[in-house]
Amino acid sequence: MEPPTARQEFARNWTVVLASAVGIALASVNVYALGVFIQPLEQEFGWKRAEIAAGMTISSVFAVFTGPFVGLVVDRVGPRRIGMFGVVAGCLSLAAFSLVGPSIWMWWALWLPAALAGAFLKPTVWATAVSSLFDAGRGLALALMLSGTALCSTLTPIVGTYFVATLGWRQAYLALAGFWAVLVIPIVWLFLTSAKDRNLAAGRTGAAAAADLPGAGIREALLSGRFMRLALAGFLASLVVVSFVTGLVPILTSQAIDRQSAAYIAGLIGISTVVGRLTGGYLLDRVNGNMVGAVSLVLPVVPCALLLLMPGSIPVASLAVIVLGLSLGVELDAVAYLVGRHFGMRNYGTLFGTIAGLLALATGLGPVLVNLVYDGTGSYAGVLLGYIPLSLLAAALFASLGRYPSFPAASPAAPGEGGPAAGRQLPEPA
Repeated sequence: MEPPTARQEFARNWTVVLASAVGIALASVNVYALGVFIQPLEQEFGWKRAEIAAGMTISSVFAVFTGPFVGLVVDRVGPRRIGMFGVVAGCLSLAAFSLVGPSIWMWWALWLPAALAGAFLKPTVWATAVSSLFDAGRGLALALMLSGTALCSTLTPIVGTYFVATLGWRQAYLALAGFWAVLVIPIVWLFLTSAKDRNLAAGRTGAAAAADLPGAGIREALLSGRFMRLALAGFLASLVVVSFVTGLVPILTSQAIDRQSAAYIAGLIGISTVVGRLTGGYLLDRVNGNMVGAVSLVLPVVPCALLLLMPGSIPVASLAVIVLGLSLGVELDAVAYLVGRHFGMRNYGTLFGTIAGLLALATGLGPVLVNLVYDGTGSYAGVLLGYIPLSLLAAALFASLGRYPSFPAASPAAPGEGGPAAGRQLPEPA
């Protein structure tokens, strides 16, 4: 029997991509809502903006430790149960911010349940569901799923600002939580599933359900040089690209571009990210994914060079931001795709969750390092120069991953490993 084509996979499973896209959109709400609420909180309580933004650091640190655990649970019980818990908990934790009082410690404390809910909304959950049901069209399916963050970045500032203006910030938190609950929960409830969930629904439980999915065992995957290179490549990619994107406005203003123009230029990142994501997803299904990941990490060298060589030029800065957005659009897609190609689907959640924890660490660490360099030198030139070798190293690591391994047909699961790949060494590239 011929395997299904990409078109057939989408015809059968497009609803899973939709459910995963809105799920991953909800995962980003706190990030994009913070900019809307930071001024009202500052005005009411007199907190410093850095103190308010520190809540996000709690989520980043929390994600490092919960990523592998959540991935392991996804591999055992399927993405559906985890995703449903995550979307309900995410909406409730967002509404809970309406209860904050004048103590900054209460504000920080409310980020703990938000971080816990966020752990069950991370890309691990949604990428596991999509990757398990797509093969020929996996790259584009993952790209469409991850484009849910663009939905969040578009809707949340607009809707949140409207609610704050009409209801006040406390009621706005409740209204925003209700808005996303109505949008996300029914779609996830109706449509989220995966190969694991279907096996469980068919009566296979535990190791039996895991044995139906080909792939590597946890131990030898984690200890393989291939996994370590992929994890380091993803960490460096996130360290460079995310800190570059979050620091765009101060980087541009430090080059004598006025703040309003810098904000407009930085806004180009949204459009180019979606273009990069869809283009990257299309290429992942047709070109070796190692090379797609490598090229995506060579791209940041271009904006670094442009901003260093021609500082203060608005057209040059605009081009630099567009190229950076293309890289941002491919980076996470490539990592999610390559985990499945190099290690299979048996323990995908655990393996991708481990890398996702490292990506979260890089996301929280990058902006701190960037500002340390600026505070020490009074310039972002050192940061831009530093991005170049880090990007090239990440590109080289992607390129070094070698051929996709071929996993044998499933057989009875080995105890503790969830599959027949336990004890089998992954083939390494020559």
